[in-house]
Amino acid sequence: MRRLLLALLFTVSACASAPDYPPPAAPSLKRAVPGTVGPHGFLHAAGARWVDDAGVPVRLRGIAFGNEVYSKNPLPTAHHGEADYARLRAMGMNLVRFYLYYGTLEDDAAPFHYKDEGWAWLDRNIAWARAHGVYLILNVHAPQGGFQSLGEGGALWSQPANQDRFVAMWRAIAARYANEPVIAGYDLLNEPVVPRSKQQWQQLAQRTANAIREVDRRHSVIVERVNAVAGKWDNDAEMNFVTIDDPNVVYTFHFYEPFAFTHTHAPWAGMARVEGGQWAPARRAELAVGLQRYLDWGARHGVPLYLGEFGLIRGAFEANRNGLGWAADMVDLAEAADLPWTWHSYHEDYFALYYGYGKPIDPANANDALIELFRDKLAR
Repeated sequence: MRRLLLALLFTVSACASAPDYPPPAAPSLKRAVPGTVGPHGFLHAAGARWVDDAGVPVRLRGIAFGNEVYSKNPLPTAHHGEADYARLRAMGMNLVRFYLYYGTLEDDAAPFHYKDEGWAWLDRNIAWARAHGVYLILNVHAPQGGFQSLGEGGALWSQPANQDRFVAMWRAIAARYANEPVIAGYDLLNEPVVPRSKQQWQQLAQRTANAIREVDRRHSVIVERVNAVAGKWDNDAEMNFVTIDDPNVVYTFHFYEPFAFTHTHAPWAGMARVEGGQWAPARRAELAVGLQRYLDWGARHGVPLYLGEFGLIRGAFEANRNGLGWAADMVDLAEAADLPWTWHSYHEDYFALYYGYGKPIDPANANDALIELFRDKLAR
């Protein structure tokens, strides 16, 4: 019901304030360099680059499979199937950031006991990805203790038992897939929100990486910056990154600037009555300046970076707001910076290529213009 009410609120507010913008300029169709193809090989951090077994920097572009984590669906079989991996490859993509709800593997009533049906779901996706030349990044998006984004999930930090379960689950994942090169890396936690200090996440990330290394020394560990500290969403001098001691770590960040545009009329973000304006070529400099802050941090520390999320709400593609221009500019900037990237997301109701949360993919209910843009820029 809450989701329905939010959807209705979004529709009413967006329609009521839809501006009359002129037709926008055509988006950039600059072609990207071909992505990494061929048999899957293990990837690892080497200085400031993410490279393959031969030491060649990889080019990874893809999208997030949200897997209905927001509704805590442990087996989201309607979200996607093997055909969707083929669709990704047809767009020129070679990477999926695969969101995980902890309940896929573990029930609160039986902690530390992992479910066969959850492993089977992961195994099927790995087989599909292998068959279509796609890498997977496993990302715990909704951990024990609660979804972190929007300031939720405090029980991960206040209850040590949840952290014990989080670490143990990652160790179990790593033990099962230690020899699986289809997996590009382990993205430990989505958008950490800590109640006291960044060190809370640094300590948990280090502890989790140490547990993974007990069973798996080949896969990259991916550590995200802190999203907010003690209710404050501003960045410190380190762009809210934390570092850990590990020989094979990649650092990740998300990018939704300018927020008023990417989240125009987003009710859950307090934006129901906020109009984000029209994207124009002259505004590309805003993106370049914002992105450079993260690139500078990576360069100072000599570490590889991964752009784990960027994307646009559905309304940004309507009323001539020119979301397509923003998307094209972002892809161009990420490519110029040699960033691996994943668009958020594949199949849901707001930030998606295919709309219809909780329902099977319907090609008739899709953002066709965005799909075609990806094909034009990535596919060969």
